[in-house]
Amino acid sequence: MSNRNRSLIEVSAVRRARCAKLRGMMFTKRLRPGIRRGEITCSVRIWQRPRVKVGHRYPMEGGQIEVDSIEQVELEDVTANLARESGFNGLVDLLKVAKHGSGNNVYLVRFHYIDGIGGSVIDARKKGKGAGKDKKTVNGDRQRTRIAKIVESLPEGEAKALGGHLSLEVRNKRFGWFMVDHHGDGRVALNCKASSEMHDILRQLAPDHFHIPKYLGNKGWIGLWLDLPKLDWAAVELALVEAYRRTAPKKLARR
Repeated sequence: MSNRNRSLIEVSAVRRARCAKLRGMMFTKRLRPGIRRGEITCSVRIWQRPRVKVGHRYPMEGGQIEVDSIEQVELEDVTANLARESGFNGLVDLLKVAKHGSGNNVYLVRFHYIDGIGGSVIDARKKGKGAGKDKKTVNGDRQRTRIAKIVESLPEGEAKALGGHLSLEVRNKRFGWFMVDHHGDGRVALNCKASSEMHDILRQLAPDHFHIPKYLGNKGWIGLWLDLPKLDWAAVELALVEAYRRTAPKKLARR
């Protein structure tokens, strides 16, 4: 093989790799202005497997998309509200373009746009609503440490860092999320699986902290705000242990 042909093959391989990255987070033209302004920060994709990775950046018109989280969801979890949050007029509008390739797995990808200007990197989230106003920095380090300690005290329990959040898992199965400033809400929260009985218990034990989280509430998940005073950590631990037991293999959960 000549050097020229070898070079052409190498260039072609590089181009294919770049195209594969671009396909990972391509957006229709009408969505791009909203993404650049920081108004659109999530996308629903139907793939065979995830095409992007948390923490990785993908090019888009003068800047980059940085992936904050990837969550596999069910098709019924994709609501009209989520479609509008993703920049579409409604559910049908979103589903027309959500499918990429032959896959049937549905993923909710959350991200933010980083604008490259003059060699510097500017986070587009700072340009959105409230631009010019001082925003209190959200610090969930204390709560993060305590949540991780509770989870890791459970047999094979893991608190895996994903972006700025923690994915709470046992044997690679997720039973909860610890989240800081999720989608720019400025809050520290725990979301986890729960029985209907646990819903009632937490409403009584921690009524100010209890809430039903978006997108996961219809699966029976609960949410607890961890940034309010007088937090009952016994209630938090109770919720985490039950969520773990609902997910872990029976033999492991009995340890």
